[in-house]
Amino acid sequence: MIKTKITSNFPHHIITTKDDDIHIADYTESTKNLPAHLRRSVEIFSPTPPTDNNYFTIKNSSKLDLDNIIFDHSSFVRSNGSTLSQCESCSFPSVSNSDSWILFLELKYSNNPNRNKQNLKKAIKQLVKTRGYYSTNSTFLTSNNCYLIASLPLQTEPFANFALTQDLISRIKIKYNFILRLKNSVEVLDKSILLV
Repeated sequence: MIKTKITSNFPHHIITTKDDDIHIADYTESTKNLPAHLRRSVEIFSPTPPTDNNYFTIKNSSKLDLDNIIFDHSSFVRSNGSTLSQCESCSFPSVSNSDSWILFLELKYSNNPNRNKQNLKKAIKQLVKTRGYYSTNSTFLTSNNCYLIASLPLQTEPFANFALTQDLISRIKIKYNFILRLKNSVEVLDKSILLV
């Protein structure tokens, strides 16, 4: 269901499928001063994580087929061609229905805890916007579990100087129907639920 809607509404989004642990790393900042042919962006590794960068992990011991999309500057654009703000990636079960989960991920590579509040607020805005692009086009239903994950791969959890209270998390789930977390990994339980 989700894959069909994405290929229909966003045919330029490239979907890859993995059935093992997935590790997502962003090389944009670390390679931006290299010659153009050596620059890298967000990449998916499976099952072995990268050895040259920190990353976010989707633990998939259930070996469920998972579809993944890496967003770039042409993923979501305005009518004049300018780029819209978005997160790094999206993942979901390959075979999905109205109960399946969908995950949106934003990575922030900062090892300075004093910048966490600023970085995580920006990450949350990017996640909410990307979710909006897909929900506006009915890519997933309100019955689908939607996870918005902001990750700081250079830091250990819980991230210092920024927290989501249980009250806020509950209000977001009730009002907007998504699950917001600050994590460096999640675990697939089945096609309906992630452990976050």
